[in-house]
Order: sequence, then C-alpha cells, then structure tokens
Amino acid sequence: MPLSPSTHPKRAPVARVNGLRFSYGATRIFDGLTLAVPAGLTLVQGGESCGKSTLLRLLGGALKPQEGSVEWLWIDSAQSPQNASQRDIYWIDPRDERHDADSARTYFDQLRARHSRFSFPTLDALVHDLGLSEHLEKPLYMLSTGSKRKVWLAGAFASHCRLTLIDEPFAALDQRSVACVRNWLNRVAGDTECAWVVADYAAPAGVVLTHQVALDA
Repeated sequence: MPLSPSTHPKRAPVARVNGLRFSYGATRIFDGLTLAVPAGLTLVQGGESCGKSTLLRLLGGALKPQEGSVEWLWIDSAQSPQNASQRDIYWIDPRDERHDADSARTYFDQLRARHSRFSFPTLDALVHDLGLSEHLEKPLYMLSTGSKRKVWLAGAFASHCRLTLIDEPFAALDQRSVACVRNWLNRVAGDTECAWVVADYAAPAGVVLTHQVALDA
C-alpha cells in the first residue's frame, strides 16, 4: 500500500502553474489548471491520456502553455529563465532518442557539466545498485528499455536539481531496481529545497509522498 503523505510542515512551493490551458488540436488537456509544486515528492496521478506526461513537459519547459503560465520560483529577476531552467531542471522523455549515440558515461558527464549539484558519490551508488556498471561504455541505443530507463533515473537522482520530473519511475524495471528506486524516492521525499515530481497511474507502494495531484479529478 502507498504510505500517507508526509506529516512535515507545509513546504514552500518550488514551481507554480497558473490558469494553464493546453490542447492537442481539438482535444483539450488542461482548462485553467492551477497548482503549486512544493519541495519534497509530489505524485501526479491519473489514467491514460489525462495529461500526466504533458504536465511534466510543461513544468520542464519542453512545452509552452497556450494560455496561463508556469513559474519556476527559484529564478530571480537577474537570471535568464531559459539558462536557469537548463541548469536547474531535470526532465527527459523516456522515449528520447537524442542521446542514443552517447554512452551512459558520456551522458552522465554532460549532466555533471550542466548541473551544479551533481553528485558522483550518488551516481556511483546508483550505478552499483541499478546494475549499470557493465553498460557504462555502451551507446544507449544498445541498451534494453529497462537499462536505458535506469540511466535516466541514475541521472535524475545524481543531478539533484531544483526541479526533477520523472515519468513512470518503475516502468520496465526488475524487482531489485524497483526496490532501489523506491528507496531513493523515499530519501528525496524529505527534501525541503528541491521538488521531485513523479507521474504514474497509481500511487507507488511503499513510497512516502509530500503532495498528490489527481488529474482525473
């Protein structure tokens, strides 16, 4: 069973969505959506085609709102929003093919150069626990769907960005890796500065959540 939302004091928001409207053609996905994303671990939950992945893309800056706005609240007036979002947001579409010619090690090196909080000790622990050691020098197109997802997950936790967005964190993973990812999600649930947002069909078993967003509602 999923664990209850955290009983920590109310967390300050890291990002905010204001009056968001977004459609694909004639299909309206969001019609005036407003919500705050606090520090800690937020679950975006809902069924097929309810907008879970679309919301992550909007929060990550990969899509632009058609109406309304997405605010990244750590960015001050002296910063370029585009540059700050590239440094301080981790989001990658699990189906992304842009890095397929890169090895896992090259991808991690790119993250280290981009994200100032990147942690090699965290990466080393995840590489070991997720069984990625033998895959570090392989181009990503050679990896299975599950192994490629492990690379994205290791990058997410090691980068420790102000806003981290993960779509279906347990998809295509073996049971050992599911346990590893569950452990790391419970660690970041206590984060009081950074927001971690996962999207899935249901609340993950054994994970403490700071906040939940039910898109079906």
